[in-house]
Amino acid sequence: MPPRRNLKPVSDQPRRQAPDLRDAVEAAIKSMTWLTDADEAMKTLALRQADEIEQAVDRAELFDQVKSDFAGDSSMYKRLEKLQSMCDATKVVGWLGPQLQGVLRDLGGAPAARKAMQTDKPVGGRLAQLRAGASPAGEHEA
Repeated sequence: MPPRRNLKPVSDQPRRQAPDLRDAVEAAIKSMTWLTDADEAMKTLALRQADEIEQAVDRAELFDQVKSDFAGDSSMYKRLEKLQSMCDATKVVGWLGPQLQGVLRDLGGAPAARKAMQTDKPVGGRLAQLRAGASPAGEHEA
C-alpha cells in the first residue's frame, strides 16, 4: 500500500501579478547603450513579442470573465471555445518566449552575448588563436 500523502489546501489568496513584460523589455532595451539605428528592427521585434505575450495574458483573463458571465448558455459555449483557443497564454509564452529571448540575446541583452561583444576577451577567442597558429606544414598532401 503506497504511503498516505497529506495534501495542503490551496490558498485562496490571489496569485501575485507578474510585472508587465512590455515594461521590462523596454527598460532592458533602454539600458543597452551599445545599440545603434541598425538595431531598430530587432528592438521593435522584441517590444512586439513582449506585447503579444501580455495581450495573450489579458485575453485569457477576459475569456475567464466572459465564460463566467455566460455560464449555462450553450449557444455561447461554442463561440467561447473558439475564443479560448486564441487565449492560451501558456502556448503564446511557450512559442514567443524563446523567440523573445533570442532577439534580446542578439541585441546583447544576455551575459554570454555581452561577453562575445568584448574585444579583449571574445567568446571563441582561444579557438581562433589556435586556428590562426596552426601551421599549414602539418597538413599531409594527397
